Amino acid sequence: MGKKTDENKKRILNRYGLIVFLLLGVGLMIIFSAGKIVFTAEGKKWREVGERETIIKDRVILPKRGNIYTYDGKLLATSEPLYSVYMDFWAEGMRKDTLMKYVGDLSVALAKKFPDRTASQYRNIILNGWKLREKEERQLQENATKGSEKKVALRSRYVRILRPDISYVDLKEIRTYPFLNQRSNRSGLIAEEKNARKRPFGNLANRTVGNVYKDLEKGGASGLELKYDSLLRGIEGVKSRQKIQGRWTDIEEIAAKDGYDIVTTLDADIQDVTERALRAKLEET
Repeated sequence: MGKKTDENKKRILNRYGLIVFLLLGVGLMIIFSAGKIVFTAEGKKWREVGERETIIKDRVILPKRGNIYTYDGKLLATSEPLYSVYMDFWAEGMRKDTLMKYVGDLSVALAKKFPDRTASQYRNIILNGWKLREKEERQLQENATKGSEKKVALRSRYVRILRPDISYVDLKEIRTYPFLNQRSNRSGLIAEEKNARKRPFGNLANRTVGNVYKDLEKGGASGLELKYDSLLRGIEGVKSRQKIQGRWTDIEEIAAKDGYDIVTTLDADIQDVTERALRAKLEET
């Protein structure tokens, strides 16, 4: 009886030993595979793919252009934010069935608000953005299968859907539209802020104050805007867009430095009276 018990114990121990050996072997294989991915060229390839999927690098942060004031603090020229609107078709939570369900209603709403394009044109822009994403996805899968390190430009991450830049009020409105009324990681909505030049007093002292180029990044074109452009324009910063917990977030790498304000010797009241008198005299002749 004792001999039989010893044999059973030995058999059980042998089985446990075999199981432990197999588990140890599997563990070593996992460690080896992980090490291969981390430290070899294959690891580099997949890190690059992952980075392309989660980070968009080196985006410019535009500084706020400085204001121009009269001698007593009245505002002659200032900058206000406008927004360029894009869609990221690689957004983590974007779903094809949801997009297809609402693309018609969204296109109609956009065409009603921004009639420079028809509803059909807006629909084509959005659908083409999704088709481009699918094409890029197939290319990535094909490269991975072949072991190719060839980069794929993910252009569908940044598709402009509105031609004009829009105000913050309009931006808030389009965020209530079908499909765009979701969180940004589902709708893919991206609003790029930029500055536009405004003149609270209209054309008052227009020649003296001057103008800026339509593309504000080019700076001043005439008058004080040109003369003191180096002070007014500020210094650009750098940011990246990074996907964190499924949401795109701007990560500031180098902060932008806003431009200096300029206080002139101009008197808005005297300037207004003078311009009115000159205009009246010209109309007489």
